[in-house]
Amino acid sequence: MKKSRSWYILLVFILIFGSCKPSDNNQTKESDVTIKLGEFILDTQMSNLNPFATGNALPVIKIIYESLFEYNNKTGELDPILATSYSWNDKKDELTVTINKNVKWHDDKVLTSDDVIYTMNVLKENKAFDRFAIWEKIDSVESDGDKVIFKTKSPFLSLPRYLSLVLIVPKHIWENEQARTFVNQNPIGTGPFIYKAYTTGTSVSFEANKNYWAGAPKVNKLLMIIYNSSSNLTLALLKGEVDGAAGGTIAMSSLPKFRQKEYAQLDIYTGVGNFSVVMNHENEFLSDVNVRKAMAMAINQTELISKGEYDGVFPTSISWLPDLFGEYVNKKAQDSLKFNLDAAKKVLEDAGYTKSNDGIYQKDGKRLSFTYHSASGAPAQQMEASMIQQWLLNLGIEMKPKLATWTQLIQLAQTGKFDLIQIGISFPPDPYAAINSCFNSSMTSIIGEPTSGINYFRYRNDEMDKLLSLATIETDEKKLIQYFYDMQDILAEDYVFLPMYNSSGHIPYYDGKNVTGWQTYNAPVMCNRNLASLVAAKK
Repeated sequence: MKKSRSWYILLVFILIFGSCKPSDNNQTKESDVTIKLGEFILDTQMSNLNPFATGNALPVIKIIYESLFEYNNKTGELDPILATSYSWNDKKDELTVTINKNVKWHDDKVLTSDDVIYTMNVLKENKAFDRFAIWEKIDSVESDGDKVIFKTKSPFLSLPRYLSLVLIVPKHIWENEQARTFVNQNPIGTGPFIYKAYTTGTSVSFEANKNYWAGAPKVNKLLMIIYNSSSNLTLALLKGEVDGAAGGTIAMSSLPKFRQKEYAQLDIYTGVGNFSVVMNHENEFLSDVNVRKAMAMAINQTELISKGEYDGVFPTSISWLPDLFGEYVNKKAQDSLKFNLDAAKKVLEDAGYTKSNDGIYQKDGKRLSFTYHSASGAPAQQMEASMIQQWLLNLGIEMKPKLATWTQLIQLAQTGKFDLIQIGISFPPDPYAAINSCFNSSMTSIIGEPTSGINYFRYRNDEMDKLLSLATIETDEKKLIQYFYDMQDILAEDYVFLPMYNSSGHIPYYDGKNVTGWQTYNAPVMCNRNLASLVAAKK
């Protein structure tokens, strides 16, 4: 009798305490975990959350807004996001994009083709927002149910990749505002996390979007902690106070120390952008190819990447296109620039430049002396600027250093009020777009007026413009590749800029410390579907 009663008591105990469902408790703990991302963001960047504005807080913006397609830096392919597919007509001058029917805005309104058309018209009506001059190629954008039809002025096979850079905004909100001046302080997007609040100078808070088209995030909250310098962000990374750097910012000198941390990961891949020293071709001396060539030959790029970036990036070639573009890359042009200080001096002397008493080259009584702008609050950038300035001084060219914020650097680049600027330039993920947006004469402007594209170099070359025109209508792949080879030969021969390194992804994050489940099929931190897949790490 006692034995059966004992079993009865045990059964009751199991039933009562078993109903607590430990797995549910674990799930609650998982959902209560907050993803903590850090990034170097200034308060001024948070004053305008218009996704089309220059100098905004892009890591914040890209969590909120999405594009029709996402370019995968690792595969070179387009991943479907707000669109499910696209197709061309036989003439290659009409692109039909099918909209993802499962997408809702953060206010539960359904995404439609009207939102896409409205967004495209915002770019058309506000030229400064159309940074890559898409409307120079497009004739019209129309809807047909869940489809958006882009009609181009001529074959434009690069269009889908251009569209991967256009963040789509909700018509039902934006049509009530003046897009050009709208600061968008309560942004509504389609991303996996919903914007909740900005705590001035401290952080941006988000909550999970339960209706996210790719599946609700596994955790309920995301916190973007903002830092006023890359040094402070790096310190937070080393202390494990954040799960990752949203934009990949880390003081490169700290990479070895970070890699030694438990759970630390560093994902490195080729990016669609290059860091370089932009030379203003409107400058009297920088318009001389001999000066540009000598300066390019005087920079030790290998040492710059080793000491400045701790080999965490790939080099920028003098022909501009990164290896990501595969068969379109002209390897001969890519390898044509060699570091040789003595040869660089000879280039200047053969062009009629002579050294003054202080070792600075001059011509017609004018010294080779330039202002050199670089980013403030960025130790690696400042160190690299010092290295480059010293190499140029060794050559016999005087540099006058000046610091500016990233936003100010962009503004200077756009208006042309500079000699030299050390800056990164991101371009559309397409070989044509990478060259056209940066080196087509139509993508620049006179000094004092903002560029229509990102040809901050003020570079103009008739042969380049002709090749770019031919490339837009060429459908024969072999001929197209040859056009790109010719373009890269021109860039290599003209020494348009001073190469530094590719804007390679070097994304630091912790996998298993606070959260886990990072995917590496694309950039692990700034891929929205990746953020949505994270779960609490098991302790």
